Amino acid sequence: MRIRTHIAVSVDGFIASREGLPTILTAPDFESGVSHGHPEFIAGCGAVVMGRNTFAPAVGSSHWPWPNLRVFVLTGGPLPEGTPADVVSASDPAELHRLMREADFAGDVHLVGGQQTIQAFRDIDALDELGVVVMPVLLGDGLRLTMDKSGTTPLQLTGSRTFPDGSVEHRYTVVRDRD
Repeated sequence: MRIRTHIAVSVDGFIASREGLPTILTAPDFESGVSHGHPEFIAGCGAVVMGRNTFAPAVGSSHWPWPNLRVFVLTGGPLPEGTPADVVSASDPAELHRLMREADFAGDVHLVGGQQTIQAFRDIDALDELGVVVMPVLLGDGLRLTMDKSGTTPLQLTGSRTFPDGSVEHRYTVVRDRD
């Protein structure tokens, strides 16, 4: 099991605008779950992990975004009413990581969400692959991919590809042993 991201970022490093609009939505041809390499990425995943802010809007919506995937939520509070019974949550990233390792699913874990959840898994050295789709836009302000003073994480480029709209996907593995 590897924990992997597949997140859109502007050329100037923002994952969302100042108003909270995800950067991927700047693409005129964006189709949720269909475009920008998502089908190929998610095909290798058996689970998703996210923070409460990413999870909560899906509860009670007409479309469950993670069919056939195990769902894990990093949160210190209770899950919203209507949360499916098989959703697993924990307030501690290390505990949630342990629960993911013990769960019954095949494949990797898609880390969905923003900088806080990404940072939480970086802090416990559990992020394995950082996949970013660099969108051809400068947002100028907004939510950065990384938190201020988040520290250095060495990465090794493992693949890149371009999409018709000019966006570029880069996949990096986290370099854990530099010796």
